[in-house]
Amino acid sequence: MFALLSGVPGFDEVRQLARKVDTARHQGVPDGCILELDLRSAPPESAGFDPVALLNGAGRPLLLREAIAALHRAADDPRVAGLIARVQIDAAPPGPVQELREAIEAFTAKKPSLAWAETYPGTLSYYLASAFGEVWMQPSGTVGLVGFATNALFLRDALDKLGVEAQFIAMGEYKSAPNLFTEHSYTQPHREADTALVTGLRTQVWEAVARSRGIDSAALDALADRAPLLRDDALTAKMIDRVGFRDEAYARIGELACAKRAGADNANEEEEAPRLYLHRYARTKRPSVPNLQHRQRIAVVTVAGPIVSGRGGRQLSPRGGSNAGGDTIAAALREAAAADDVAAVVLRVDSPGGSVTASETIWREVVRTRESGTPVVASMGAVAASGGYYVSMAADAIVANPATITGSIGVVTGKFVARDLKDRLGVGSDSVKTNANADAWSINAPFTEEQHAQVSAEAELFYRDFLERVAAGRDMTVEAVEKVARGRVWTGADAHERGLVDELGGLRTAVRRAKALAGIDEDTKVGLRYLPSASLRDVLRPKPSSQPAAASLTELVGGLAIRSLADVVDQTQRSLTGVNALWLGESRFW
Repeated sequence: MFALLSGVPGFDEVRQLARKVDTARHQGVPDGCILELDLRSAPPESAGFDPVALLNGAGRPLLLREAIAALHRAADDPRVAGLIARVQIDAAPPGPVQELREAIEAFTAKKPSLAWAETYPGTLSYYLASAFGEVWMQPSGTVGLVGFATNALFLRDALDKLGVEAQFIAMGEYKSAPNLFTEHSYTQPHREADTALVTGLRTQVWEAVARSRGIDSAALDALADRAPLLRDDALTAKMIDRVGFRDEAYARIGELACAKRAGADNANEEEEAPRLYLHRYARTKRPSVPNLQHRQRIAVVTVAGPIVSGRGGRQLSPRGGSNAGGDTIAAALREAAAADDVAAVVLRVDSPGGSVTASETIWREVVRTRESGTPVVASMGAVAASGGYYVSMAADAIVANPATITGSIGVVTGKFVARDLKDRLGVGSDSVKTNANADAWSINAPFTEEQHAQVSAEAELFYRDFLERVAAGRDMTVEAVEKVARGRVWTGADAHERGLVDELGGLRTAVRRAKALAGIDEDTKVGLRYLPSASLRDVLRPKPSSQPAAASLTELVGGLAIRSLADVVDQTQRSLTGVNALWLGESRFW
């Protein structure tokens, strides 16, 4: 019909206007659109308020959870016709890539998708691309499916030359963190653990690529030994579908999308399919009306970065890192447990560990949240090791990606002694003390025998507490925990086999498990409330005390003015990106 009328004067203008109106009615999502995704880096786990972004015009990055939710929604959205992505990740943790890949696989099962790249620089880049329906590469590119390797750095000789002595005590022979400073090369347990990690990751990636591309896993091993593969070898091995440029790839996804929708009444093969960035699509959900929605919620409390005592947060610096403050996470758990509309909590952990005391603070609030009647499910992201496992172990259930790095149940404590270095530099020092151990942690002298015994006893006590609390949380004996502890790290898949994890999957799997524990039907839609918030809205509306806010009418009316301003700021903050924070550790850490 449209084709017959296209020559009528003024009809094309009317049609364009009708489409603009239709797009506006659907919050900027054109009918039959193709989603675009730039994957030159993996979506981050979290991002906070960044005033620097306000100055340079950078938008808030698309978070991992937003990308995954958008892909699943788009797979069932009749207005979305396909997906194209530039997949060119140089380096990324395998867990989040795995979680994103599962979402792309789910989309590809229903609609056309295409990955293209100038080159696939590494194993995880191609692993992610293989989930798309078609894989393209420019003529000069290579397929870098080379496998996995880990390189350990050892500074013992350098420190000896400098005159610095590293005094560390590790509970568990696999606890390899201090090896950087205390060893000349791999110890046998360190090598054993690292070998198991890279071998396990290779198995997971090979199986996924073999399934998606129809290639035998054994053949992939032989190809990897010859990689990076040039275009002809990659084509012959069926690693890629076509060698071509960006414009050709975009034309191809348009053809595939048109063919898929050819039977639809609104399909028009004569026009190029409209396109929309995934991050724009992800933020087109219809806004909810405050206080009118009474459906139950799942609170997602995120522990991102090294765990530190105090508030933690993000440093206002482009190169700063983020950390998880024990006080902040504990307060978020108290807030979730006190909320009447929160049926369960998902503790999303992406942390390599950190402070012993801060980890214990979070662990205690997880215990109290469960005791209050609110189920808790731990969801492990890229890494949940040492303190990251400590804060997870008291949950009702633990969910991890197969490629999550977890475990490392052990303790490290110690210090550096720089006395010889100071002597070489001609730096003098002396001390005055009131008691025998007042200067125990001084860099001017090594531990005395009595101090070393005290520090060792302290580390042993922490390790024993760790084992006993894992045993209680996982319903295991201390002896069984000891066999898989001793500071050893595992992939999520290996941890699942050994009872340290209940189920394999990502955040969506954890939410589904939390709904089941809360007695909510799997098909019932629930809202997700993300805590702790790092928006400017919270800066403008600070908490009056550490007690969770009560939903009283008096407080509600009294806070209307500041809430209105905060809502405006919250809308503005959606265009901002996250900033980082500096981690200041302590002498005792996981």
